[in-house]
Amino acid sequence: MWQRVRRSLTFSNAVALVALFFALGGTVYAAAGKINGTQIKPNSIPGNRIKPKSLTASQLKANAISAAQIKAGSISAVKIQKGSLTGAQIKAGSLTGTQVQSGSLTGTQIKAGSITGTQVNGSTLTGVSAAAIGSVQYATSTASINEASPSGTSTTANCPSGTKVIGGGASVSNNETAFVNESSPTSGRNGWVGVGFGPSSTSITVTAICTPVTTATG
Repeated sequence: MWQRVRRSLTFSNAVALVALFFALGGTVYAAAGKINGTQIKPNSIPGNRIKPKSLTASQLKANAISAAQIKAGSISAVKIQKGSLTGAQIKAGSLTGTQVQSGSLTGTQIKAGSITGTQVNGSTLTGVSAAAIGSVQYATSTASINEASPSGTSTTANCPSGTKVIGGGASVSNNETAFVNESSPTSGRNGWVGVGFGPSSTSITVTAICTPVTTATG
């Protein structure tokens, strides 16, 4: 029998058998999942051939997906990793106040000069003292009390140009012998005035708290 096989085994038959072996072996090799990314030609697999959720973020090459390839509304806030976005990556005007979570921004995260007074809701500033406002300036004025003056001694602390008074007060050098009769902003909100009574050995000091404002009302 072996002699018959040898007589029928020609060179062409041998080549055909080898080719068949490699063809079947290659199919089995591919079917066994031995094809990696380096063997796939770029852009050879369209998006509709990829099974939904079959790719994870770790399988995507950095910068492989551009903003134009992301469907609008397909990424929600919960899908964005904390700290993965910087201010430079957010398009100007793309965020409104309603999209910013309350308490998510601190003062150090807001660019200096990016918010003006007209953009701040006054009712939201609770527990803020004048000393905590960076642009606040103080003006003071001291005068010796004239004991002989029936209307008392008046002095005014005037605010610097371009500012308006937002608060103030008056005090005397000796509370046992002198007193403050009046302490209030000036009519034009340009300063703070105080009136004191007492002996000539005492004095009255007035302090005005001033800050730049667009308009002064009230």
